[in-house]
Amino acid sequence: MEIFTIISEFDEALGNLRQERLSVVERANKGIGLCRKTLGLLRNEVVAKGFPNEISEIHFFKEIKPIPMQHLVYYTEVHKCELKLPRLGLKSQLKFLQIERKRLNAFFGSYLEFHRYLLEGRTDRDTHYFTREKGTGHPIREGYAYRYDNEFETSHDMLLATFKGLERYGNYLKEMENRLTALGTGVPGTPMDGSPAFLFTLPDTAAVELAYALREARAINHGDFEIKAFVEYFGKVFGIEVKEPYMLLSQIANRKKERAKYLSRLLDAFLGFLDGRDA
Repeated sequence: MEIFTIISEFDEALGNLRQERLSVVERANKGIGLCRKTLGLLRNEVVAKGFPNEISEIHFFKEIKPIPMQHLVYYTEVHKCELKLPRLGLKSQLKFLQIERKRLNAFFGSYLEFHRYLLEGRTDRDTHYFTREKGTGHPIREGYAYRYDNEFETSHDMLLATFKGLERYGNYLKEMENRLTALGTGVPGTPMDGSPAFLFTLPDTAAVELAYALREARAINHGDFEIKAFVEYFGKVFGIEVKEPYMLLSQIANRKKERAKYLSRLLDAFLGFLDGRDA
């Protein structure tokens, strides 16, 4: 199986997983299994076929392997968080989340040089970081190292994936903290009191198109959110009630023409605005 096919099937399976009605722990368990299966398939390809040149090897360990690996890190951390989170007491729960966020900040602070290397978009040390040099040490310590073997890891590919996975986990912690705080104060987790300041004036199907587009583009929470929960939040903010987003998605998918009807309308409207502005 080709690497491109493996990653494409992983992306599709991940999208399907996000649509399943599961608890957070159930989704994390299935996500962990999916990631491990994908990484196993990728390892088989790498060991069997290798790479034609150094550029291909760097691309794989810097761009391809971190795709399932970062999700493995994310789902593993979410799973541990859900099991360790105190069951009772808002103060205890918020304190636990604060400790978790401090732990993540400490981790990032331990690897500032490499983090800065990534943020600056540098490539001058890619050969050292993302090829399988013999005798190369692995910088990750503590409990984050999801190690494989020397045929399927470089010195820093795991650290790169861990950065990405923990960034997503940090967003998860912030979202949970906001939700718990809202429940504790009795204040809805929305930016308005009373009537919405802005009203969504397109049909329900337009809201569903937008919700799925934002998720698949990973524009919010890196694409890791429940459609139903997001649509409910969207409705509270913009004064719209969408009762059956999954049913509406089926109707959208079965359209014979203009499957992305309202997204196309938004694009046309924006381009028209730009054309008028340039005139």
